[in-house]
Parts: sequence; structure tokens; C-alpha cells
Amino acid sequence: MLAMKLGIVGLGGWVTGAHIPALTDLGIKVDYCADIDEKRVKDLSQKTGCKGYLDYKEMLRNENPDLVLVAVPHSLHAIIALDAINNDANVYVEKPMATSFQEALTLVEASRKRNKILVVGHENRFNPAMLIAKKLIRGGEVGKIYHMRGFYIRQRGIPTSPTFIKKDLAKGGAVFDIGTHIIDLLLFLSDFPTPKSVTGKTYNAFSEDKTKFSAYPSPNLPNFKVEVEDFGSAFLKLGDEISAYVEVSWASYIKENKMEVVILGDNGGIHIDNGVLNFMRNIEDELFISSPLTQQKGSVYREVWRTVMESISKGFPEYPLCSAEQGAIGVAILESIYKSALEGREVKIDIPQWFLKQFQPRA
Repeated sequence: MLAMKLGIVGLGGWVTGAHIPALTDLGIKVDYCADIDEKRVKDLSQKTGCKGYLDYKEMLRNENPDLVLVAVPHSLHAIIALDAINNDANVYVEKPMATSFQEALTLVEASRKRNKILVVGHENRFNPAMLIAKKLIRGGEVGKIYHMRGFYIRQRGIPTSPTFIKKDLAKGGAVFDIGTHIIDLLLFLSDFPTPKSVTGKTYNAFSEDKTKFSAYPSPNLPNFKVEVEDFGSAFLKLGDEISAYVEVSWASYIKENKMEVVILGDNGGIHIDNGVLNFMRNIEDELFISSPLTQQKGSVYREVWRTVMESISKGFPEYPLCSAEQGAIGVAILESIYKSALEGREVKIDIPQWFLKQFQPRA
């Protein structure tokens, strides 16, 4: 595996609970870390031996890392990722890569100009069910896709940290946090049809209901009101003939937590429900339902990081990583959902022609 200097900016629970175990398992050394929380820096430095900083800019300037993981509040993703790229680092930025399409385009242009790899943290692509679905679709088993839907809904899942629920830090709520995953999966599975328009709606139904919080990232409940939406839905028009419906919520009165993706084609259908894939098609005029034997083995982050390191050595994002260009398409949709919800109308999604001409899905 290619040897390189790795720095991490943002040392919250997702880094310590998901990324660090995967890096450790692969034998990838964390060389530098940065966070405004001195205790977090001290704890990770003691655990991994990395050199700690309270200022990420100082880390970039002094150490010149080859690769930087950006895992900070949504509002800072694009800012810090751009600083890292301009410091000649490759970047792995958590989702969403930005909170506006213009920010995302800036990152795309910067990574191209500097000839650096930028990948976005859409790890759900690595779920075996999603990869099998992708193979079925690519192999023509589903036929022509005409409609898709995706749900990511929770009973009691509002995060407790201000980084998720304060407007200035998060910029948005459930749509940015988990809606980004569903949007990415639908685009990934359908080979990134150009988004045309969206009609979106958001709700802040449980801003003061303490029973709807999760224990992540802390079991301590906040003492302030939630400032962002806990529910979002959207109807999308993609390409010339594909429609899609998306529904996400941090909290709802539902029977069970659910992450569901449905792909409907004129030759077959795919239904992925909480990681279990069913494939439906006609055989001899009879409807058959089948399921693969493949199951998830361990954390997907091990495979994500292995693929990230291979990508940097090869000079392009390896399948099935989310490239900067793919991430930008997702951000364009997310931003338009919020705009539609705010204005109460269908919103056209304008992707610049220069971007579309250069865009290679490579998914």
C-alpha cells in the first residue's frame, strides 16, 4: 500500500468509532490530527501517536500531509477541503461535500487544477446489497429504469450535538445528514442521470420533543431548541424519463427504523430493505423473487479506506468511491430540495454545460 502522510481534521465520534478502527486494521498510520477540542486532540494523540494540533491550518502549513480526512460540521466541509487541496493534499471529505452547489463546483475545479483526488464519504455504496444491485442493473437484468424511491427513516434519531442541529454549524438537518446518502445511492445505481427538477418539503416537527433524540453522539440531551428540519421529502425528475421519490427523517411515528431503496425497471425490480436485497422478474410468465447469499462482513470502512489508498496511487477515484463530480451532482439536488421547500414550488436544477461535458460518472 502506498506510503503517505495522513492528517485528520475533526475528531468526533464518527472518526474515533468508524475511521480509526478501519485505519488501524489496515495498518495505516495517522500522522497528524487537528480539532478545536483540546481533549479530543490529546486522546487521539495518545491512542495513535499522531501529532496533534488545535489549528488545522497550522497542521497543513507545518506538515504538508499527502491525504486529509475532513470530518467536521457540514458548514466547514468545503472550506477545509479547499484549504487542504490548495496545500497539495488529496482529500477524503465526509458527506455532504458542501452545503451549496457553488461550493461543490469550486472543490471540483480546485481538485482538477491541482491534480488531486477528492472523494466523498458515501460509504453505503460499499454495502454488498448495493454493489449487487449495481451489477444487476449494469448487466441489463432490470431493463430500462423508470422510477426509484429511497427511504431513510428513524423513530428516535435526532442527534444531540449542536454540530447537527444548530443552523449555523449544520446548515440543514435530516436532508443534509441522511438524505445525502439516499440521493447518492439512487444516482449511483442509475448511473447519474442529469437532475432536471425537484419538488421538496421539509418539517421541523419535533424541535422540542426530548423523547425523539438518539444517544448519538452523546447521551446528554441538548438544552436548546433544534434549529433544523427533522423530516424531508422530495419528488425528483432525473434524465429524460426517470422519476424518484425520497423520504428521510430523524424522528417519526413509524413501526421500525428503515433504510430502503427500490429500483423499478421494465424488465425487473430491486428492493433493498435494511441491507437485504430482493430481485423480482418474470420467468416463463411467472413472477419470481430471489435473494443473493452475500452478506455484509465487518465494517465497510475497511474497504472504503483500502479503495481510497488505491485510488491515490492510481490517480483517480476507484469504483465504487464517490468522486468530487458525483458528489457535486448530489449537492445540487440537496440544495434544490431546500430551495423548493422554502419557496413552495418545483425548482429546476441548472447544471452548467461545461460541467456536464466533462462529467464522467465512472460509477
